[in-house]
Amino acid sequence: MSSNNSDKTSALHFLEEFQKTPEAWQVVHTILGDGQYTVEMKMFAAQTLRNKLTYDLHQVPEDSLSGLKDSIIQFLIQYSESNKPIRTQLSIALAKLSIQYLTWPNAVDEISSKLSQHIPTLLEFLKILPEESLDPKGTPLTDEEFRLRTEELIINNVERVLLLLSNYASSTSDSKASSLILDCLNSWIREIPVEQLLTIDPLTTIIFQSLRDEESFDKAIECLVSIVRETRDIENIQLIQALFEQIIQLRPLLQQNVDDVDVFGSLTRLFVESGESWHMLIAKAPKDFRPLVEILLECTAYEEDLDIVKYTFYFWYNLKQVVTIDRFKPAREEFLNIYTQLVHIMIKHLHYPDGSETDPLFSSKEEEEKFKDFRYDMGDVLKDCTAVIGASKALTIPYEQIRSSLNSSNVKWQDVEAPLFSLRAMAKEVSLKEKEVLPQIMELLVQLPENVKIRYAATLVLGRYTEWTAKHPEQLEKQLNYIINGFQAADADIITAASHALMYFCQDCSKLLTNYIEQLYNFYINIFGSPMVDLTSFYEITEGIAHIINAQDYSNIASATTMFIKPVLEKINGYVNAEGSEEVYKAIAEQIEIVRIFLEFIKPRDFHTPEDPVANLVIEMWPMVIGLLDHHGHSMKVSERCMKFTKTVLQTYNVFLTPILPSVANALVKGFQETRYGCYLWVSGIVIREFGDEYSSAEIKESVWNFAYQQIGTFLVVFEQAKPIDIPDLIEDFFRMMSDIIMFFVTNFVLSDILGSTFEVALLALDIEKFEPLIATLHFLIDLVSWGFDVPPISIYENVPEDVKLTVQRFVGQHGDSLLKHVLHGLIFKFPADAHPDASDLLGKTLRLSPSPQTAVNWINIALDALPQNTVSDQERNKLVTTISSALVSKDNRRIRTSLKDFVTWYSRKNITPRFQN
Repeated sequence: MSSNNSDKTSALHFLEEFQKTPEAWQVVHTILGDGQYTVEMKMFAAQTLRNKLTYDLHQVPEDSLSGLKDSIIQFLIQYSESNKPIRTQLSIALAKLSIQYLTWPNAVDEISSKLSQHIPTLLEFLKILPEESLDPKGTPLTDEEFRLRTEELIINNVERVLLLLSNYASSTSDSKASSLILDCLNSWIREIPVEQLLTIDPLTTIIFQSLRDEESFDKAIECLVSIVRETRDIENIQLIQALFEQIIQLRPLLQQNVDDVDVFGSLTRLFVESGESWHMLIAKAPKDFRPLVEILLECTAYEEDLDIVKYTFYFWYNLKQVVTIDRFKPAREEFLNIYTQLVHIMIKHLHYPDGSETDPLFSSKEEEEKFKDFRYDMGDVLKDCTAVIGASKALTIPYEQIRSSLNSSNVKWQDVEAPLFSLRAMAKEVSLKEKEVLPQIMELLVQLPENVKIRYAATLVLGRYTEWTAKHPEQLEKQLNYIINGFQAADADIITAASHALMYFCQDCSKLLTNYIEQLYNFYINIFGSPMVDLTSFYEITEGIAHIINAQDYSNIASATTMFIKPVLEKINGYVNAEGSEEVYKAIAEQIEIVRIFLEFIKPRDFHTPEDPVANLVIEMWPMVIGLLDHHGHSMKVSERCMKFTKTVLQTYNVFLTPILPSVANALVKGFQETRYGCYLWVSGIVIREFGDEYSSAEIKESVWNFAYQQIGTFLVVFEQAKPIDIPDLIEDFFRMMSDIIMFFVTNFVLSDILGSTFEVALLALDIEKFEPLIATLHFLIDLVSWGFDVPPISIYENVPEDVKLTVQRFVGQHGDSLLKHVLHGLIFKFPADAHPDASDLLGKTLRLSPSPQTAVNWINIALDALPQNTVSDQERNKLVTTISSALVSKDNRRIRTSLKDFVTWYSRKNITPRFQN
């Protein structure tokens, strides 16, 4: 084949189209039946046959199905010894035919009889058959037809297959044959009553024997894992106990294979499945099942591969969930020492490898990142342990380890850092009243020897226990000093940790820190603009300080706020008339974000007072924001940060900013007209939300609607001048704003002259293959259509205004065919999977709002007619139309949604999903 990519693509497209043609049936039969063709050609023919039986069986006349069945069985016999991949494709094809060929009686009997001399082929077919029977959407059958056929093929043949597998198991000692038997059995396990399966000695014997055979080991594990999983739903304790006894006898295999990561991992999967499946039994009979818990502890302690260790984590969580319930207290007591050992194991796994604190010994950056991620998973296990054994006992373990390490002559930083990490992980399970161990830990933390990794870890521990510190103010000053001293370090990670910790410290201890405001101001000014403190860290510190200002006495809030933001405002004012440059725009964005953070967390105390002191500061600084937009608003960076600032102050101070509301509206209109940046639209949505509700006066609401109408008009002009694909973010912002408009100004909008234009834009926006604008558009359309029903889509309305409801109904009646076509085609060809629920909701609502079921059927037929020719069979069309029509009459909304979903799934599988496989 040509190496040219274009040629390959063309060839692939040709093969795809060939597979869909009726002529392909005869061609593949010719290729498979003639020995002169290459293996590659035969493989393609087998794949094509499988695909034809998946999508195109309607092309075969009913009276030709028997001959098709016979030829596939003959092909299976022909290739039973020569080519396994081809045989597999043919087995899948035969399974698909047997499911859809409803008038084929005793299909499994006939196939078993004709393949009785070709055991591997028969076992492979029997393995595949149940797998193919799991998905009714992969066939044109109705749900009822599929259910009955599955019952006939699978459920009614369980006994026959069990007997066949049992006989084969009794008569073979060959590893390869055992693997085939186990593979087949594993496919049928979910159909077989597990109590029955476990009483068939040849099968249970071959499973456990195969665990000691290298070639069949993996298949035996898979089989046993499936069996254990099936025991979750049975109440036969004696049977589970017998299986449990056999499984725990496998423990020696762990030690025998400690150096074989694959085998150890597979055994761990088995023990984990057992533990998860029986965790309730373990809690009810802890002494009886303790051996399994001990085995899982051994698996968790494995050091060769931490991915294997991770298999066990969900078991420890599940068991913790049960044993921490009061009625399972005996189990909790039984496993106290297990969970105590688990703490020690987790801390051991937490250790960084040997190496300096600046250069731990990892083989690659990826390995280091994987280890760090794994540490957080281990942190969850430590939380589980803390919940079981109690906070004081859990905290004592890392505390004693740190003390012991510090007292040793050759202390390694890893031996201190790992238990520090564990202290941080345990925090959420530690009561704010804990006073046995935490005071000692806190005293120890602020005295630890200087080391980059140790200070980093200790600082983060302090940041995690700030709520506890708020209840123990005697600890506050030492911790605060330790954190602030961290800013003198030359290490960026320590400064980041200190910033993070200080933020939480200020949040949770804000009332205790109100008298420290001058000290914190001096600290804040010293680091303001410091190259050692990165911007994100400075923002975190700012947020923390804002919480302390917010906790000040009300009479001091304005002066405290002014004190902190004054130097920032002076800097910003210096940029208002400065010559524009990227450096200036960056500086403006950074500085205004600092002010915004302060204003986000310094909240008004009482909205019933005529004014708010901090809101007055906002009103005073608003002309500065206008100046920035006038001089530098053409910079997206400046516009977006100014709009983010505007959004925050509107949401925080709301009614107190009414005096500048006209100026805000003018700035938004002017900014959007001049720049066409979407940020002006998403802040417009904030204005609509904050001032369009029932608490605003009629005069303000009228002004807000006029403002919204103006923004819509500007957007429509912009949309006409651009291609939708070039402005996806702007479209997203517009329809998010439209959702606000239709919530608070539905009457104004629906009865306006821009309803039709906005709807046309929405239809065009559905063609954009980008998730966010698509979802915003779908939500707007759902909201619009929803106003055509009797019940309003939002709770602020008791009833749908009659003129709104009739207008929406009339509008959908006129445009429903176009809307349905766009959305259905989008579901089939364009929409990402995450958008399907909203698109399906819109389709369902549109059909329900149609003037009549017949109108809805006409809309569906129009949409189907617009699909590529010959891609929808009459059978599928009739099935969809009949179901929808019936569901609309009976008002079965769920059936409408599921039938549309099933059709989209079927169409995509048949016509969109690539058929050709290499």
